[in-house]
Amino acid sequence: KYSKFSALILFGIFNIFVTTASAIDLDEATRTVVIDDSGKTTVLSPEQVKRGKRLFNATCGACHVGGVTKTNPNVGLDPEALSLATPRRDNIAGLVDYMKNPVTYDGLDSIAEVHPSIKSAD
Repeated sequence: KYSKFSALILFGIFNIFVTTASAIDLDEATRTVVIDDSGKTTVLSPEQVKRGKRLFNATCGACHVGGVTKTNPNVGLDPEALSLATPRRDNIAGLVDYMKNPVTYDGLDSIAEVHPSIKSAD
């Protein structure tokens, strides 16, 4: 359940940087996302990409405009920035973990009280 949600969010983030192409126009290589730290991948369908973009814009877009974090513009959402976070957030498993337990970019402090998450929804 959360894996599909995270895949959609991850691709929504990716779509910030690929704004000129529609989901139908994206080739398989572009729609391929990493599942976990082992490097295993999955290919999202054009419909999943479309849903992910909508979901990201509706849920995350207010604070993550143009691929940056509104509260800290030094933290980007590009794949490289996500890979440098602690823990890594550049794969589906990392995003699922983040949605369950959001922490600062350095991984030291919980931000569940201020960042929308599964934990803050309780």
